[in-house]
Amino acid sequence: MRKYSVYKIVNTKSMGIYYGYTNNFLRRFEEHTFFIKNKAHPNRKIMEASHKYHWTDFKIEEIEKFTLKKEAKMKEEELIIKAFNDPNYILYNEKIPTRSGENLMMSVEANLAKQFFNFKRKNSLNKSELTRQIFEYYFDKTNQKITWTDEDIKGKEKWHIGVRINNKLLKKIDEFSKKKKSNKNVIYHTAMELFFEKKQDIKKHPKLLEFDITFKFLGS
Repeated sequence: MRKYSVYKIVNTKSMGIYYGYTNNFLRRFEEHTFFIKNKAHPNRKIMEASHKYHWTDFKIEEIEKFTLKKEAKMKEEELIIKAFNDPNYILYNEKIPTRSGENLMMSVEANLAKQFFNFKRKNSLNKSELTRQIFEYYFDKTNQKITWTDEDIKGKEKWHIGVRINNKLLKKIDEFSKKKKSNKNVIYHTAMELFFEKKQDIKKHPKLLEFDITFKFLGS
């Protein structure tokens, strides 16, 4: 059940915007509406705008639902950073996330996402570990071809996969993305497809893999 919501407050007169997330959108909607109507919002920027504009000029809309709190927060951060860098918006969020470069949020085509979660469960991996293995396999074991395009992904049912990976790998992905002139989501789809085609049964613990190799050698 997807219980965490990412939402936005938009001032339709000034293009002011605020992003947030909550586990109860209806309650949060009512709280924001109450504070804006009474010109007493705890967010200073929204409060100042509520003195200048009528409360009906503020629209509060749910954007997307997530199962995990972490995924909702990552999506919220992504939207805040995007709005912060967009001159067309007046950002009401007072705290701008300082991204360490470790967060990665992908919208993955449903069939690949199902393979991802099945493999994750079968091999007792978390999402970040599996994503790291997928990218490392792609960079180390393939000719790094691109088999997906934006059009392949567009319009299909998608699942969101939010992960944390180390800065070194993320930098490698960013550099490769620029080199190939493809976005990270397209690269991720290609990397996943190639990884699951090979059905790499990579163990979570390197020592277990080492044991398997030793056992096969002794038994041969």
